[in-house]
Amino acid sequence: MAGWIISLVGFIILFNVVGKQQRKGKNVLTIHKILACILCFHINWIGSLLLYEPVMEVFDISTDGFMNMNGLVTAAVIWMVIALIVLVVTSYAKELLGPLYGTVRTTQKIFLFLPIILLIVFFFAASFK
Repeated sequence: MAGWIISLVGFIILFNVVGKQQRKGKNVLTIHKILACILCFHINWIGSLLLYEPVMEVFDISTDGFMNMNGLVTAAVIWMVIALIVLVVTSYAKELLGPLYGTVRTTQKIFLFLPIILLIVFFFAASFK
């Protein structure tokens, strides 16, 4: 956990350094867009990691048993909720994000729908067991 937080701080610093070196009025550099995507991933991952155990305890979700996918479904739902929250916050911070608004919005939409696709694949695979 500490490693993820340290890497998040490192990417934030690197993001700001790249942003300051970029001249105003120019298009956003590719490196800046990649760093924005990595920051979105870190925010979703750390949020999911921090919320997983409390959600499992609050809703009394059991992961005992063979082929039990409750933990996977819970993690996917937490990931999607965090992606949705970041997507909503992004819409209010449109001016603050500037040219990165589209990149962050697209990244969070992908992060919102990716768990749905993965869950469909896992449920399909589990149905053969």
